Amino acid sequence: MYPSTKFRPPISGPHPIIRDDVFGMLRGASLRVAVVRAPAGYGKTTVVSQWLQATPERGRIWVSLDADDNDPAGLWGAIAAAVARSRAGDELAVNASDAGAVRRSIIVPLIDAIDASPEQWTLVLDDAHLVAREDTIASLDWFLGRMPENLVIVLVARVPLELPALQRLRARGEVADLQVEQLRLTPAQTAELLRAAAGPEPVDPAFVHDITGGWPAAVSLIGAAISRGLAPARVVSQSPDDPTGIGALIGEGLAGGDPDDGELLRQLAVFERFTAEVLSAVLQDDRAWTVAMDVATRTGLIAALDDDGRWWRMHHLVREQLLAELGRADPAGRRALHRRAAGWFAEHQDIASTVHHLLGAEDYESIADVLFNVHATFLVPRQELGLSWLDRIPASALGEDPRLAFWEAWATATGGDRARRDRALSRGRLSAGARTVAPFRDWDEVEDFIHASACYDDVGDARRAADRFLAGHDPSSPFAAIVRTRLATMLHLAGESAAALRELDTVEEMQPLARPLQLFVPAYRALCLLELGDLDGAATAIERCAAARKAFAIGMDHVYLPAEQALARFQIDSGSPAAGRATAVRALEVAAQHDDSVLVVPHLLIEVARADLALGHPDRATVALNQADHVIAGATDAGALPERIAALRAQTGTAPAPTRLQEGLSRRELEVLTLLPTALSAAEIASELFISVNTARTHIKSIHRKLDVTSRADAVAAARRAGLILAESGETERVA
Repeated sequence: MYPSTKFRPPISGPHPIIRDDVFGMLRGASLRVAVVRAPAGYGKTTVVSQWLQATPERGRIWVSLDADDNDPAGLWGAIAAAVARSRAGDELAVNASDAGAVRRSIIVPLIDAIDASPEQWTLVLDDAHLVAREDTIASLDWFLGRMPENLVIVLVARVPLELPALQRLRARGEVADLQVEQLRLTPAQTAELLRAAAGPEPVDPAFVHDITGGWPAAVSLIGAAISRGLAPARVVSQSPDDPTGIGALIGEGLAGGDPDDGELLRQLAVFERFTAEVLSAVLQDDRAWTVAMDVATRTGLIAALDDDGRWWRMHHLVREQLLAELGRADPAGRRALHRRAAGWFAEHQDIASTVHHLLGAEDYESIADVLFNVHATFLVPRQELGLSWLDRIPASALGEDPRLAFWEAWATATGGDRARRDRALSRGRLSAGARTVAPFRDWDEVEDFIHASACYDDVGDARRAADRFLAGHDPSSPFAAIVRTRLATMLHLAGESAAALRELDTVEEMQPLARPLQLFVPAYRALCLLELGDLDGAATAIERCAAARKAFAIGMDHVYLPAEQALARFQIDSGSPAAGRATAVRALEVAAQHDDSVLVVPHLLIEVARADLALGHPDRATVALNQADHVIAGATDAGALPERIAALRAQTGTAPAPTRLQEGLSRRELEVLTLLPTALSAAEIASELFISVNTARTHIKSIHRKLDVTSRADAVAAARRAGLILAESGETERVA
């Protein structure tokens, strides 16, 4: 899934300046985190890489982040892969496919694996500023607050990082901050770099230091330009602070004024990383590799990414400047190069690089081809990644191809984002007039498919959409199998288990089943059989679920939570209520990060209540039922849920559910509410829930307003009276 170059720093260039002056700032018994922050060209990555080499006694874990890592599963999947390649990986037991259970399945095992190691470790997150999503930042903040004592984290970024845990660590003197002032070269270092790049004293080093301010990239470019035989006076006449000046320095320093070399370097800038093979195939110029290696040898602004010297990359500052120049001078040529590069990476099964180059080519129709086909064959590593690609497409282009709208609507419908689903459906209807989305007859059929895929709070609506779709769609289509499975889902939710089983029988005749159906079908079969009291039949279905998970490496993604619901119910009914409760609670943690698309959350709460009753805790069961009852408040059609809740409530021997609040709490507000009896601050609550501090405070204010209270203590008291949390402090049950 990841190129090996992601997990190692670029190799130092030909004129390294050893920054002993900076290394001292990264030493100290109390150091827990180092934040190395400066604009491009200040040698952040080089300094950190040199420091790692100067501290061989420490184990090292390196992750070069990119835009595809900007969701919790992406970030921690990459970090887990890096740790697995290290000696600490010997202690690591991570299921990185558990996209919905990042904390339990990835972050906590990472902490345990590093903590179990006898070594001291350094984890470097290069380009950490690319982590920008609220939940991703919060997940990193949670880790920083719990990192093991034998770990130092180095965050390399261009902009400030909004991490509350950093503020707490700074207050304790455990953070080293390196910024422009610490990273700029000293006059002596400027002179040393000039001599190494351009020979003895070709120009007054003091003057170069004065005009560059010790900016390492500018000094290196000036030295490179002079080494190409350009007059020093001409070179230093360019102002590095001026965008035009730095562009001229790059042109002079790298290409030496040779227009052919300059054009090749501009073309080479389309690649985030490259090999000789890809340059030959895409640039189709035998000189490209020679020019690239010349720049690498003279300047180090093109650096190797591996020991074999196969993969290389251009420095960010240089690449961004040259790519902008190419876009201004030859936008059509830039798009053509990206298109050829996309073809090369597609042939080599690198879907992420393929899409990145298609974005650069502005070839959104091909992206629609990739997404539409990939979703059917399930090669997109995770839904958030595919949606992030859509986010990089201009709004005007999104409206031109209804397939993009279809994929977005499907992914967000099953992923739990109803608002985005509806926006995508509206956009797709506007663009579907000129073309259809095969194999659907028209956009009405697309909408029926999407609405049948997720009921949210209206079981009847999803059921009617499924009936309409199946009445007109090719019954042998794989989409028909998906919708018929969802129809069985709605029948189960409506309390019609026997009818649901008949639909599942029909689905199983439609072989071969798509990968998700090989888990969904036995999961819902087990749920229906358990409702009908057939424990033996349910056991067989549960075994099939386990086999599908193993065969396809399916983790605890929120999309597959019905399988966890089935397992929890089976464990409880089989005489293992503690195990069933643990399964349900773990699934609720996964569900917390997404809206509930198939009413699985209240069903999981029912399983918690069922387990608590079996364990002799009717008070806990009552709280879980009250929460389930609250979750479905206002639902248009919650199916058989009210009856199922009422049946279990009768077993608790307690009074009926307390009167619901006039304005119901959202699921996220309920989760914040269950943490209010603890000693956690608003910032710590935010970290627990992977949300920002401001979002946590907004939820707390909303809780106060809806409970008609003005303090945290009053909110806790009101929640206890409403039966939403237990009377004993700290004995709360978190709702997802």
